[in-house]
Amino acid sequence: MVQDGSLQRTNQETTEITHSFQVNKDLRQQLEQSSVDDIYFKQIVDSIEDRAIFTTDRGNNINSWGVGAARVYGYSGIEMLAQNVAILFPSETQNEQQLAEDLQAAIERGSVKGEKWYRRKNGTTFLGGSSIFLLKDKENNIRGFTHIIYDSTDKKRFQEERETLIQELKAEKQKLVNIFERGPAFMAILQGEQHVFEMANTAYFQLVGQRDLIGKPVAEALPEVVDQGVLELLDSVYTTGQPFIGTERSVGLQREAGGALEERYLNYVYEPLINAQDERIGIIAHGYDVTDQVVARKNAEQLALQIEQQAQAFNVTLSALQDFVYTFDVDGRFTYANSPLLELLGLTLDQIVGKNFHQLPYPEELATTLHSQIKQVVRTGQTVTDETSYTNPTGNKGYYEYIFTPIFDSNQRVTLVAGSTRDITTRQQLESQKDEFMGIVSHELKTPVTSIKAFTQVLQSRFERAGDERSSALLGKMDAQINKLTSLISDLLDVTKIEGGQLQFNQDYFSFDELVTEVVEETQRTTNNHTINITENPHMIVFGDRDRIGQVISNMLTNAIKYSPNAEQVIVTTSVNHESVTLCVQDFGVGIPQERQHQIFERYYRVSGNDTISGIGLGLYISAEIIKRQNGKIWVESEQGKGSKFCFSLPIPA
Repeated sequence: MVQDGSLQRTNQETTEITHSFQVNKDLRQQLEQSSVDDIYFKQIVDSIEDRAIFTTDRGNNINSWGVGAARVYGYSGIEMLAQNVAILFPSETQNEQQLAEDLQAAIERGSVKGEKWYRRKNGTTFLGGSSIFLLKDKENNIRGFTHIIYDSTDKKRFQEERETLIQELKAEKQKLVNIFERGPAFMAILQGEQHVFEMANTAYFQLVGQRDLIGKPVAEALPEVVDQGVLELLDSVYTTGQPFIGTERSVGLQREAGGALEERYLNYVYEPLINAQDERIGIIAHGYDVTDQVVARKNAEQLALQIEQQAQAFNVTLSALQDFVYTFDVDGRFTYANSPLLELLGLTLDQIVGKNFHQLPYPEELATTLHSQIKQVVRTGQTVTDETSYTNPTGNKGYYEYIFTPIFDSNQRVTLVAGSTRDITTRQQLESQKDEFMGIVSHELKTPVTSIKAFTQVLQSRFERAGDERSSALLGKMDAQINKLTSLISDLLDVTKIEGGQLQFNQDYFSFDELVTEVVEETQRTTNNHTINITENPHMIVFGDRDRIGQVISNMLTNAIKYSPNAEQVIVTTSVNHESVTLCVQDFGVGIPQERQHQIFERYYRVSGNDTISGIGLGLYISAEIIKRQNGKIWVESEQGKGSKFCFSLPIPA
């Protein structure tokens, strides 16, 4: 509508200018005819009201002033006669020069046209289009000039606005072109019933394989889609004017010349293209290639199906076990439990998933312990192993051992905790019976062994006095074996007391460095093959059971000698900080494989598989229990074939 109005306005102005030129021509002809008098001339001039028409002599003084001039400038004829034409310009100096140039041009060419700024009587200015014609008398002498002025301010403003609008339209068009070309969606404009490609953007060319499309109908440009129902859809949209929306539609495209059809999945829309007369002239096709998303989703669905099938098989397998198997999220809520655990609790899987121990039939104290251990696994990434008794809702009491293990993501963050529990009630009962039996046997053995040792020492003394050195030496060896037997019986008794919670401690303040020196000296007397070196032993007073701690040091030294048969020394080091005192015993023997180190403090576990090394695997177990009950820590650092370092630490009293 703007363009139509502009055209109408331009045509009107052209008509007016043409009319003005015709009037000027007629006027000039009339003025040049000697038969026309001044009155007739004035009537002609005054009849043109939309133009300022006046004449000047050669000195630029006004000698006639028409009605149109009075309307345009606001001056009457009386005011303007004999006035210099410079009064009509905003700046007299500047415009006098321009006027002189225009008049000279009129003299040379007979007329001149231009555009300059003029001033009205009220002081306002306007942009005026001017035509100046040369006036001559019959003798061809120059009489003056005719001036025809019209207000072209609106025309100028219109031209400027029109130019601005054209530039804005060009910019907007360029934006649309850029959007069309660079948009992520593929777009094409099809013209007419044959669906001829008029435009297609980069994404569309990438979709179909950079073919020569423009100016060709779809059937020619993309022949492989003819038998895929595409033309029928286009015809329907063009005929009915109803858009078509396709979601994840499969289309086979020959994206390479001579290549095989490539299946692509598209989300697209066919919309009718309408002209100003509301007539359908083509189709706009636009959409997205969603092949990657569709393939990824189908792969995910296939994977999910496989996972579901594996989960079912996994669940069947785990449910066939007698052990309880389960998983938790990082907040300690169940995410899975197999059938044996569900049967123990008397619940279904739906009733247990999403709940923590406090929301299930667990005693409050046990629920608190289990929940804190799961949080410990999440926080540290370390496995937790423990045992507990539990009575289920039906009243059946049992004893169980369990393990909580972290499951990590690719960033080594704990995302799940897996657990398993085994019913060890029967084993616990057997071990209890065994421990009871061992306690009785150990206690019963201790008295006769003590008596045998006493008789042996008496016999050895007699043989020594009788000079029977051979018999005395044999009895000395017998006494050493009795000492080993006594130590073994003591270990068995200690284990029995530990399991029964009856291991007694007599705690008091004592000098830790003196105890270390004493135990090292006693142990050194038992070996001729190793030298026990104390590298550091600072003075320190600790609070604890001196005899039990000495028992731990002695066990570490004995093991160091036993498991380093080819070495010559054992190193003892004591260190102190503001919280604890630490003792380490280092040997240079067989060492312990990394995968076995976590078992080293278990009951009956032997460090080496070499049957030539005696022992039943109780010393370190007892040592660990003693240190733990003294609020200390015990650990091992070892590398197979390079020896071991056993350490324990005890808190320093405040």
